[in-house]
Amino acid sequence: MVINESMRLYPPATVLPRMAFEDITLGDLFIPKGLSVWIPVLAIHHSQELWGQDANEFNPDRFASKSFIPGRFIPFASGPRNCVGQSFAMMEAKIILSMLISKFSFTISDNYRHAPVTVLTIKPKYGVQLCFKPLDP
Repeated sequence: MVINESMRLYPPATVLPRMAFEDITLGDLFIPKGLSVWIPVLAIHHSQELWGQDANEFNPDRFASKSFIPGRFIPFASGPRNCVGQSFAMMEAKIILSMLISKFSFTISDNYRHAPVTVLTIKPKYGVQLCFKPLDP
């Protein structure tokens, strides 16, 4: 839930480019064949209409609810164009996080400045300084 909420707030890709291979109608919207469409993942993940008034807050519990609707959460895209590395990335994140929290407690440094920037992916402009303290055996 913590990893999913982190990826909801800071998805690996902020937009997903797609091209229509045939004419498509979505509700009242007509998308002609050949049109390039950009799916705004960051906007979808921060939408108060989809996620509630606390959409910009870190709340891992939102992924525990049985009312959670998967189509709203698309950090690795969805469907046949889903990221092939999704399973590996999630496994890697879980292993690294479990190794860290089993051996250390950590806090964000007082010097940390929250300044996410989007280049190809979202990155912290000034890095993330953490203070690690080994756990007692």
